[in-house]
Amino acid sequence: MDLRLTLNIVFGVFSFQRGNMRFFNLKRLVITLIILPIFTCLLIINNVFLLLDFLLFPRFLLQKIVKPVFIISAPRSATTFLYHRLAENGSDFTCFKLWEIVFAPSIFQKYMVISFFKLDRLFGSPIKRVILYIEKKLLKRINEIHLISAEMPEEDEAVLLWSLNSLYLNFFYPDSHFFDKYLLFDDALSHRRRRNLMMKYKRYLQRHNYVFNRKGERTFLSKNPLMMCKLESLQDTFNDARIININRCPAHVIPSTINLNNTIYSFFTSIKSRDEVNKRTTDILISWYKMAYNAIETKYGKNCIKLDFTKLVIGDRETDSLLSKFLQIDLHPISKDNNKKHKSKQAYEGIDERTRLLVENELPFMKPYCN
Repeated sequence: MDLRLTLNIVFGVFSFQRGNMRFFNLKRLVITLIILPIFTCLLIINNVFLLLDFLLFPRFLLQKIVKPVFIISAPRSATTFLYHRLAENGSDFTCFKLWEIVFAPSIFQKYMVISFFKLDRLFGSPIKRVILYIEKKLLKRINEIHLISAEMPEEDEAVLLWSLNSLYLNFFYPDSHFFDKYLLFDDALSHRRRRNLMMKYKRYLQRHNYVFNRKGERTFLSKNPLMMCKLESLQDTFNDARIININRCPAHVIPSTINLNNTIYSFFTSIKSRDEVNKRTTDILISWYKMAYNAIETKYGKNCIKLDFTKLVIGDRETDSLLSKFLQIDLHPISKDNNKKHKSKQAYEGIDERTRLLVENELPFMKPYCN
């Protein structure tokens, strides 16, 4: 455990600096009083069951993760679109769903949830229908920019919430520097720290496969833009990992990501994002592009495929053919319904001149995708 980060998480919920997004305001106070008790309960319960796995299901440690596929690209680059499309090939892939990440990271919990909803189905699934109704109301705003549901595949980097190391926590602590080292994972953390955290991540994948893919007949599939800064560590942990890298012009990615981040921040505070916070997002994204590019070029070779965002989303036949060959599967065509569901309804301002010049100078390898 990172003691300094843990202390920041505990005592940094509010800031005494006026103008900081964590400065005392009614929305943040109310949301904190709602979220913190729930999160703390889940944190304790999930960690108890995670420890029990070592006693009750020790053989999960022998579970192999063979040639896993990771979709790792900048945010707002159709990663969710491709993730959901590939996950539809249930005979080829297995992946985490949101319910599993939040409520059942352990093997014992997975079995309990599966058994519970099997029983619920015997009575016409009344509890499931209530959950889906509540979910639809609560997640309506988020679904306008990122399709999400308890039953849908989701970014499994979030399982690290239960060890207080997930970058998702950064959204609850806007306008802070608590996660700066983790945002530059491969470059900023010690080798030992990176190895320990990636081993925790691997254990979650082994737990998943133990329940849903014990014979290894399907390929583990993951999608995590937040892992752009972890590609070297990922290769060290899974040396046969395959990477799908979607490339979209940063001139679109950066303002769209800033808009996405500010929308998420607004759930936790009524104080608007400052220019400094937005600039930090830009700087981090540029660093991520560089880190991902260097790792892909030096570490992955033929185990990585680079896709053009525009060609991917329109269902370009050549792109689909290359992807099918890389994954060694028959890729289903894009359905109109799938395309419509993943189209963001959020508008954002274009990139400013200063940032455009910065992108051109710092990321010359992205120019082919900016025509």
